Amino acid sequence: MRDNSKFFATMKSLIDDWYARRALAPLARLLPAYLAFNGLADSWGDLLDALEGVRASCRDGLPDSDLAIVGDLIRAAEKAIYP
Repeated sequence: MRDNSKFFATMKSLIDDWYARRALAPLARLLPAYLAFNGLADSWGDLLDALEGVRASCRDGLPDSDLAIVGDLIRAAEKAIYP
């Protein structure tokens, strides 16, 4: 993902999908960091931790397509933190 608007549009779409499917475990992991995001490095780190937590703990409850998107978001967050 080349810019923040694409990153957050992708994340919002994923969150909306999880909400529609009532996928509560990944929502519980991601929403606190997403809602508290303020653009600073610590917030990017919180998002990265949350996304990694989703990938690690919710793997069995998510389709491969969602896990691929989570992986893309993780790589983009890492690039934002470690350019």
